[in-house]
Amino acid sequence: MLISIIIPAYNRAGCLGRALESVKTQGIADLEVILGDDASTDSTVELASTLLPGLKVACLSVNQGASAARNAALKLAKGDYIAFLDSDDEWAPGKLEAQIHFLEENPEIKLCGSGHLLVSRDGERIPYPGKNPADWRKELHIAESFHGASTSVVRREVLESVGFFDENLRVLEDWDWLLRISKKYPIHVLPDQLTIIHENNPSDADETARSLSYFLTKHAEEFLVYGRGHAAKVISQHYENAARTFFRHKRSVEGCSLLWRSWITAPLRNPQSLAAFPVAAFDSIFGTNVLPAIVSGRSRRRLRPSVQ
Repeated sequence: MLISIIIPAYNRAGCLGRALESVKTQGIADLEVILGDDASTDSTVELASTLLPGLKVACLSVNQGASAARNAALKLAKGDYIAFLDSDDEWAPGKLEAQIHFLEENPEIKLCGSGHLLVSRDGERIPYPGKNPADWRKELHIAESFHGASTSVVRREVLESVGFFDENLRVLEDWDWLLRISKKYPIHVLPDQLTIIHENNPSDADETARSLSYFLTKHAEEFLVYGRGHAAKVISQHYENAARTFFRHKRSVEGCSLLWRSWITAPLRNPQSLAAFPVAAFDSIFGTNVLPAIVSGRSRRRLRPSVQ
């Protein structure tokens, strides 16, 4: 039984060693590690090859984003199981063993995640034990309970059925992929915090807006499965998430525009979000950064942005 580990990377020489060292602690001999290099200009590939002899590398000639990097690596994968690890994250010892054991004992489950420990930029360690809602498909419309691609192990048959990552998305690409899986297959998340996720800088604001528009259009019919009221709340939440990205980039006018769209889409979903408008105005008048600081703190309770 072979396990393929997929690691997308772009100029990650500064942190990739941490991820690769955690792969070595898994205690599983039958592994192949495949680096999807997104046209790095630093020593990412050389470092990875030195730290992990036998590593496979799929190199893109131009930078195309995490989806393309993962897909290039997936095309080389031979494993019965596929595990994903972002280049700045790491796994606890025994993480893969626990997930493979669970999947072997529960053949009806097609994707197994885990809880995670979030390490913030200021070093705070925030635990997120894994939980399982009654309906993962519905949950993944907003996805506040899932723990990200770095926690996931999936059976090969799922990729053959659902397909790879959508390369039209530079942001939300793992969310889109998980949502597509949840429509067809059972998912389970182990409670233990077996993945360490390191908080990174916010996604590019313009890419966030473009990807959001594509994502909402792509899944418009899917969101309606649970009714129009549910769909409105989902769309409202996604607009609010995107607004946070713009606020973190200190682009308050565009952030307020997205927050306004969030509010008018579902006014009763989160009425306290209106408090951001006077705070944004205060920042604009006095040159302060109160709103980005608030948003940064709140964002730790949500999925972090995409990273390679």
